Parts: sequence; structure tokens; C-alpha cells
Amino acid sequence: MEKKEEEPLARIENVPEEDKVQDADSKKKEEEDNEYLQPNWDESVDRFDDMGLKEEVLRGIYGYGFNKPSPIQ
Repeated sequence: MEKKEEEPLARIENVPEEDKVQDADSKKKEEEDNEYLQPNWDESVDRFDDMGLKEEVLRGIYGYGFNKPSPIQ
């Protein structure tokens, strides 16, 4: 049995110019998203009151029995 030779993958030269622009735009958007989504681990609070939340939200939090925020909050 002869093995059938596979077609080579398309090279970047064969990609239409508009797709290259979209790809560059996608990469730029991804970089902006990654920068925006960086964690701010240097900021932490010991109490929900220190988070600047509305009073109604705080009442709900305390009403459900939460007393101290975890590091992820």
C-alpha cells in the first residue's frame, strides 16, 4: 500500500491581507485584555466594609453569614 502524500499547510504568504489585519487586531485586543485582567494582589482588605460597597450589598453579605472576605474577594 502506498502512503498518500498530504498537502502542506498553508503558509502565511497565502493568507489574504484582510485576515492578517484581523489577526493583528485580535492580538492587540488580547494584549489589552490581558493587561486589563491582571490581578491586583497588592490590594486586600480585612473587612467587607472597606470594599466601598453599597449598604444594601453589605447587609446582604452579612445577612448570609459572611463576616470576613477571602483573599479572592
